[in-house]
Amino acid sequence: MSPSAGYWHVPAETAPQERVWIAFPPAQSVNTATSWQLSSARRAWARIIHTINDELPVSLVVDPADREILHTYVDTSIPYLTVPINNAQLGRTGPTFGLGLASKNGHRRPVGMIDWTFNGFGRRTGVEYKLDDVANGTLAELMGAGNAPLPRSMSMMVNEGGAWISDGDGTAIASAAILTDPRRNPGWSAATVERELKRLTDIENIIWLPRGLTRGSAKGIGGHVDQLVTFIEPGAVLLHWQSDPSHPDHQISVEAERLLNQARDAKGRRIEVVRVPAPQTHSDGIGPVAWSYVDLRPLNSMLLAPRFIDPHDDEAFEILSAVFPDRQLNPVISQELYDRGASIRAITLPHPRAGASRRAR
Repeated sequence: MSPSAGYWHVPAETAPQERVWIAFPPAQSVNTATSWQLSSARRAWARIIHTINDELPVSLVVDPADREILHTYVDTSIPYLTVPINNAQLGRTGPTFGLGLASKNGHRRPVGMIDWTFNGFGRRTGVEYKLDDVANGTLAELMGAGNAPLPRSMSMMVNEGGAWISDGDGTAIASAAILTDPRRNPGWSAATVERELKRLTDIENIIWLPRGLTRGSAKGIGGHVDQLVTFIEPGAVLLHWQSDPSHPDHQISVEAERLLNQARDAKGRRIEVVRVPAPQTHSDGIGPVAWSYVDLRPLNSMLLAPRFIDPHDDEAFEILSAVFPDRQLNPVISQELYDRGASIRAITLPHPRAGASRRAR
């Protein structure tokens, strides 16, 4: 079911949200070798679920095999939809929510979705994805009010949440490493991707970054720009700043800052870049970490952000509080998410309020 206006307005992430969707982790989805590790991962997801639910409603997506175990971890008051899924990163595998635009008077219709193709991060070894690729169709049927499904547009382009972000005012920042990856979109150039985004959304201008943070990129799973940069408001961004030259993300931060400083947005504005220092922690047992304070979600009056029990936590929180002064900063311990190849943004899928557009900082 496609919107009659022909494209979707993608609201800013700072716009008012109706609820947040989160997938409860299926057993095979979080890279765990023992039942203890699986339980620890599910507790980490549950911590995020309950923290958000104190501010605005959370709705869960639960695989049929996990219905009986769900309430061992999650309060029974939190509603859920039973949908077969492979992965627990709904912020990556799920749809892009949009608002339909009427062709004459610009009146925004209720929320709908763009259903992209998902192919397991480029058909990476060990990543099951076939259930996730078709789940959005089921979600469109179940997420709508009453018996009416959410309007849905479908795309052949492989896309993942965090491969591009919108300022809600016509500008996107996009990852070439994901959207032009030959294992995801073989034969697609940046120009092809731009045509598809402009066909389906009101994005007018795309600022390309070549890649995201290093961790996971060697396996082709990483590279999402939402761990590197996020919009504060149109014309202003937060940038993950890795100042340690020995960390592979140092050059990525420098490169991103240079490109953003050279760019202009859809309205001709230069981009103001606010650096957010990376955690001091350099590496873990696997290699250089991709911990990022940019991994945040503005959720109505709350600003959900990761805490790493790191010497740089307080400095980062001061910056976040300064650029989002009308939101209550709510840091949540997040190492367990990162240990499982996830993040706050990867597991959360905000559902914008009908009529929402963008909100000033």
